[in-house]
Amino acid sequence: MSHNRITLALSCVLLLTGAAAAQPTLMVSQGTTLYRYRNGAVTTFTNVGDVINGMTNVPVGMTVGNMNGGATGGDILALGSNAVYRVDTPLGTPTLTQVGLRGGPNASPVFVGARMFGVAGVLPQGSIVVEWDPANFNEINRWDTGVFGGPGGIVNVPGTPDEFYYAEFLSDAIWRYKLGDNFSTFVCATPDNDYVGLEMVGGTIYASYALPATADFVLGTQSLAGAFTQLAVLDVYHTGITGLARVVPAPGTLALIALAGLAAVPRRR
Repeated sequence: MSHNRITLALSCVLLLTGAAAAQPTLMVSQGTTLYRYRNGAVTTFTNVGDVINGMTNVPVGMTVGNMNGGATGGDILALGSNAVYRVDTPLGTPTLTQVGLRGGPNASPVFVGARMFGVAGVLPQGSIVVEWDPANFNEINRWDTGVFGGPGGIVNVPGTPDEFYYAEFLSDAIWRYKLGDNFSTFVCATPDNDYVGLEMVGGTIYASYALPATADFVLGTQSLAGAFTQLAVLDVYHTGITGLARVVPAPGTLALIALAGLAAVPRRR
């Protein structure tokens, strides 16, 4: 194969995968319904078997959970009422496979390296950040954020091992919290909501909001300056509890893209 052909093929792969990164496929939950947002289109899957109130991706190189093979790098991890699930076939018809039992309150899981965190709302403290053991999902730490609020979505502050942005529905705001502090710092206001899920992809924060004013359940991007850019109305708002995660293509999918790129380049004779 010529050098030019290899270069063109790799360029094709990079363009395709770059486009995928710019417009990620997302899985969103509301109650027992899952929604897949892909290339501007929404596909709905009802009655998946449990109420899902938080989702995220397992980091590459990790296996979490202690049932049914657990969940590995790139898998979507979903928190149910009392169980933790792996979301199988997210690009087809999603199904839930139990990989563990919930070890306490957590409304939005997030990994920082090999550590697993989340945010929850409990009395009398209000909003707390929790840490779970990723092997069995038992709670091993919790921190009071200093905000009397409920649960919502949480993402890691890029480049930090112990700082988070989290959204909360009583104040309709995003806050920043560093582990060990007894206070949070206000970041920005959000749309008036009854619940919110957050997920960060490539530095962009995606948000799913349950909006009481319009009775819509929506998906969009949320800037830390306060602007929410709506991408889609997923459904009517009927439950509030929501999870949000990226659908990571299987390695075989990227291999097919590479092969397609090679096939598209003419051979030199």
